[in-house]
Amino acid sequence: MLTAAANIISLFGACLRLGTISDQTARSELKSRLPKQRKPLEAKLNHALREPLPPNTRRRSRDLAIDYHEIPYHGHGPKNHVRGNKPRSGTTTFFTYATACLIHHGHRYTLAYTWVRAEDSTVEVLQRLLTEVGNSGVRIRKLLLDRGFFSVAVMQFLQERNCPFLMPVVMRGRKPRRGKKSTGWRMFRRKPAGWYRHTHRHKGEEVTVRVCVSYKSYRHHRTNKRRAKTLVFASWRVSGAPRDVRDAYRTRFGIESSYRQLGQARIRTSTRNPILRSFFVGLALLLRNLWVWFQALWFGEDRHPRVQAASKRFQFRWMLAVLAQGNNDNETLSDTRT
Repeated sequence: MLTAAANIISLFGACLRLGTISDQTARSELKSRLPKQRKPLEAKLNHALREPLPPNTRRRSRDLAIDYHEIPYHGHGPKNHVRGNKPRSGTTTFFTYATACLIHHGHRYTLAYTWVRAEDSTVEVLQRLLTEVGNSGVRIRKLLLDRGFFSVAVMQFLQERNCPFLMPVVMRGRKPRRGKKSTGWRMFRRKPAGWYRHTHRHKGEEVTVRVCVSYKSYRHHRTNKRRAKTLVFASWRVSGAPRDVRDAYRTRFGIESSYRQLGQARIRTSTRNPILRSFFVGLALLLRNLWVWFQALWFGEDRHPRVQAASKRFQFRWMLAVLAQGNNDNETLSDTRT
């Protein structure tokens, strides 16, 4: 498993490289050891994800980022196993996984993950993730959600659970025209920075949230001219200046780094078996959590140039290569730390 993950190859390629075991034997052994259902598999892997979590992360409430990660699938299989989306990488079907990532002093731990099927609603996915987060003992200060979670049902669910949240709104409503003002969420683009109260209605359901309007100034990469962009967030039980809210939400994008590193340790496969695919994703997240734990243990928050240089040398791919060697290379790990 470690050889396949470290080299981003398939089980067949790993067995061929090692030359000690056949790929059929490896598949049969793996199949016999894995649970047959999604729930027990995710319960075991989520418990393993929480093992390297430092104890001080449970001392006070933390911000959590939740998002979807899609892995392109080029094949035919049960429609319930994959979800459709916009064309990307030559396909419109994806194996989808949702993760909850803890943001702790720059170190991002994946607390929970779950496989998302076509029939799963967003509320069901959130409920599974928040249940696993509750098992970890980490208290939630606020959830930083992607715009894919923007819906009345999600906001009602989080308010019922008394869970603060912050998410960008999906612009809906009439666009401004001559003699007619914009309506719905679009009207907030014309408002000054600040906090407002709004009732969102959709298909006979409604929810009242606080709306934060903030502005971001940036330089266009082509024209090199300064531009301003309006940022509109829907929130509940979140306070602060609009600039602070904007900067707080920016920390959510660290979850994208975890997905990039997930791809650096995910065993490649073309199997239709969703349990095996889910295990490969969970294994990659587990290895990444181990790397984050080493970073926090050895280098912490020390800003000394030598410590920072050593931290940059200790890359995720290097750790995977050392683990895959299996030759008790502890001295190499110590050299990187120093």
